Amino acid sequence: MPQPVTRLGRLKSGDGSGTVDSMETRVALLEKSFEKMDVKLDTVVRDVAGLRNDVSDLKGGIISLKGNVSGLSGDVSSLKSDVSGLKGDVSGLKGDVVGLKGDVSSLKGDVVSLKGDVAYLKAKVDTLPTGMAFGELVAKVDALPSARAFGELAAKVDALPSAIAFGQLAAKVDALPSAEAWGELRGRVDSLPTTGKLASMLAIAVGSIAIINNWPAIIAAVF
Repeated sequence: MPQPVTRLGRLKSGDGSGTVDSMETRVALLEKSFEKMDVKLDTVVRDVAGLRNDVSDLKGGIISLKGNVSGLSGDVSSLKSDVSGLKGDVSGLKGDVVGLKGDVSSLKGDVVSLKGDVAYLKAKVDTLPTGMAFGELVAKVDALPSARAFGELAAKVDALPSAIAFGQLAAKVDALPSAEAWGELRGRVDSLPTTGKLASMLAIAVGSIAIINNWPAIIAAVF
């Protein structure tokens, strides 16, 4: 710390010229100026000392920050490694997502196909008979002949005439008189004599035949 300027003693002049007094005045002014400067210098020195303390504190803070930065650098390196691992995981997930998209597209196609099948089945179901109609159908099925009866029926069918014989029979049927001719024939049959009349007519015919056969004898007896 600079030492304060020593005040000069008053100089006494012997010749009465007053030059020394003027110098003393100037020196006094300089002393006051130096005193003010000393005060200012003391303030500056104190401020510089405070600044030195602040700089020391800042140096300590910087050292602490450097330590923290070193720790953070390690954390950043660790984070970089984690990020690299995450990038790899994300790449794998992207591949899985692409595969899932393909599966979803395939499933969409299957769903569309299933919808078509469901619509087709629904249309078929809508055409099925109702419960009441199905019950009637079951009753009709139950009323069908048994296997044994069906076998007997099949045997009868097998015993029917063949197609050729059936054709011949059909030709004979076609050759029969029509309904009109059949009606006329039936009328004629209805007009024939009864059994009693037929017996009388038969007796007359027999007698006539006997007369014819004995005609010569009858002629001879008469004549």
